[in-house]
Amino acid sequence: MSKFYTLLTAVGAAALVNAQASGGIVPFTHIALGDGNGAAVVPTESMTALTHEVHRVPISSVTVDADNPNWLVVEAVVQTTTGGWTVREIGLIGDGKLLAVGNFPDTYKPQLDEGSGRDLVIRMIVQVSNASVVQLTVDPSVAVATNQSIANAIAAHEAKPHAHPQYLTQQRADGLYAPINLPKATESVSGLVELATAAEVIAGTDDERAVTPAGLTARRATETLTGIVELATAAEVIAGTDDERAVTPAGLTARRATETLTGIVELATA
Repeated sequence: MSKFYTLLTAVGAAALVNAQASGGIVPFTHIALGDGNGAAVVPTESMTALTHEVHRVPISSVTVDADNPNWLVVEAVVQTTTGGWTVREIGLIGDGKLLAVGNFPDTYKPQLDEGSGRDLVIRMIVQVSNASVVQLTVDPSVAVATNQSIANAIAAHEAKPHAHPQYLTQQRADGLYAPINLPKATESVSGLVELATAAEVIAGTDDERAVTPAGLTARRATETLTGIVELATAAEVIAGTDDERAVTPAGLTARRATETLTGIVELATA
């Protein structure tokens, strides 16, 4: 087992089970910090309070780990103005109860009057069986960007099909450029348009993408579907076996009725 870890308390495990059974939500509200009374702490499921709590801070965010859907990442920020103690234990508080507890590497949080000050980001990773019973929150006023959160944001941005719809246009004779944002094209507004795939052309339901000449050939006319149709040759009209091509009035005259073939017949005069 790792030297530093977090585990659910018996109270926390019961709260999650009850929430899953009843369809409720377990609210995480604070992270408690303790100094362990000057000694290292061994977390246990039976704990209902930290060994020696010194501070409690509101949670800034609760998110699901990108690589493990059963890991909840809980973060809180201890402001620069608070400190004067060493953090050795941390606890997750919800509804006034200790739901999870963990030990923490000895970290001294100074006070400003000591000549040093800094924010301290506390991150707890709590493993649960069903993350949907936990209320996920992010408070942008106190949330801190971590290396992982920045990497996730960059990856999500780069995955967008049009991550940068801004283009440059020369505005003045001095050569300065200014960005413009092109809107999506609509029936009444010119702008950016995405090309339709062959499957989208055949489906015939998308009203946002454009059809290319090559893509248009994918939609062939059938008895139940409008689409592209090829004209039959005179030989194909006479053969009478093709069920994909269309017959023109001129082509129809090529199929003359005979004793063995249905077709065009000319009426006799008196």
